[in-house]
Amino acid sequence: MAKKGLKRYRFFVVLEFIFMFLNLYACKGFEFELLLSIKASINDPLESLSSWNSSLSFCKWNGVTCYGSSHVAKIELSGKNLSGKVSEKIFQLPYIQNIDLSSNQFVGEIPGNLLSCFSLRNLNLSNNNLTGPVPGGSLPLLETLDLSNNMLSGKIPEEIGSFSGLKVLDFGGNVLTGKIPKSITNMTRLEVLTLASNQLIGEIPGELGFMKSLKWIYLGYNNFSGGIPKEIGELTSLNHLDLVYNNLTGEIPSSLGNLTNLQYLFLYFNKFTGPIPRSIFNLKKLISLDLSDNFFSSEIPELVIQMQNLEVLHLFSNNFTGKIPNALTSLPHLQVLQLWSNKFSGEIPKDLGKYNNLTVLDLSSNNLTGKIPESLCSSGRLFKLILFSNSLEGEIPKSLSSCRTLQRVRLQDNRLSGEVSPEFTSLPSCLLS
Repeated sequence: MAKKGLKRYRFFVVLEFIFMFLNLYACKGFEFELLLSIKASINDPLESLSSWNSSLSFCKWNGVTCYGSSHVAKIELSGKNLSGKVSEKIFQLPYIQNIDLSSNQFVGEIPGNLLSCFSLRNLNLSNNNLTGPVPGGSLPLLETLDLSNNMLSGKIPEEIGSFSGLKVLDFGGNVLTGKIPKSITNMTRLEVLTLASNQLIGEIPGELGFMKSLKWIYLGYNNFSGGIPKEIGELTSLNHLDLVYNNLTGEIPSSLGNLTNLQYLFLYFNKFTGPIPRSIFNLKKLISLDLSDNFFSSEIPELVIQMQNLEVLHLFSNNFTGKIPNALTSLPHLQVLQLWSNKFSGEIPKDLGKYNNLTVLDLSSNNLTGKIPESLCSSGRLFKLILFSNSLEGEIPKSLSSCRTLQRVRLQDNRLSGEVSPEFTSLPSCLLS
C-alpha cells in the first residue's frame, strides 16, 4: 500500500514538472513572438537588430538581457538610430524590468498599456520625438521614469502621484504646461525631480518640502512665479537646486541656509531682490553659486570666507554695492569670479588670485578704483581677465605680461597709464582690448 502511495506521489511530481516545463516553454514562445513583433515595428538603418532571429536564443540577441537565463528582463537599445513608434508589445513582456530606448528617433505617443506593465522598474524614452500626453497611473515598482527631451505636451497628470516608488522623475525638455500637481509630493522616495525647459506656470509648491529624499531639483527655464517656498529649506539632503530663467520674485528665504549638503545653487535670470541672506554663507559644501541677472542689492559680507569649497561665484548683473570682500582672496578653490555690471566700489583686493585658483575674472562695469593687483595670475591658469569700464589707474602689472595662459584681456575705459608691455603682444592667443 505504501509503495502505491509513493508511486502516485512520484507520478504527480513528474506531472507537475511537465506542466511547469510546458508553461515555461509556452511563455518563452510568447516572449519570442513579442520581440519579433517589436522588431517588425522598428526602422533599423544600422541593422542593430540583425541578431533578432530564430538562429539564436533571444537571450543572446543584441540589446536583450534575460533574467535567470530564461525571461526577458531588460531591453537596452539606446543610440541605435531607430525610428518608428514605440510598440505596445514591449510593455506586454511579462517579466520586463528595464527598458531603455533613449537617443533614437521614435515618434508618436507613449502606448497606454505602459500602465499595465507592473514588473517595470526603469523606463528611459528620453531624447526622441515622442508627442502626446504624459501617462498617469500606478506602477508600484517603477523607480526611474525619464521622458526628457521629447515633444510631450499637456499638463502633468494629477495621477502622477501614484508612482509612489519613483526615485528619478525627468520630464525636462518638453512642452508641458500648467502647474506642478500637488500630488507629486506623494512620491516620498523621489531623489531627482527634473521639470526644466517646459512651459510650466504658477508657484513652486511648498509641499515639495515634505519630500525629504530629494537630492536634485531642476525647475529652470519655465514660467514659475512667486517666491521660493521657505519649506524648501527642510530638504536637508538636497545637493542641487536649479530655479533659473523663471519669473520668481521676492527675497531668498533664510531657510535655504539649512541646506548644509547643497553643492550647487542656481537662481540666475529671475527677479529676486534684497540682500543675500547671511544664512546662505553657512553652506560650506557649496561648489557653485550663481545669482546673476537679478535685482539683488546690498554688500557681500566677509562671511563668504566660510565657503571654502567654492569654485564658481557668479553675481553679475545685479545691484550689489560696497567693496569686493577681501575674504574672496582666501577661497583656495575659487576658479571663476564674475561680478560685472554691479555697483562695487573701492579697490580690487590686493591678494586676489594669490591664494585662489583663478581661471576667469570679470569685474567690468563697476566703480572700482586703484591699481590692478600683481597677484591676479598667481595660479598660472588665468585665461580671461575683464576689467573694462571702471576707474582703475596706474600701469598694467608686469606679472600679467608674463601670464602665458591669458587668452582674453579687456582693460579699456579705465584711467590706466604707461605703455602696454611688448610681452603682451607675444602672449600666445591673447586678445587685448
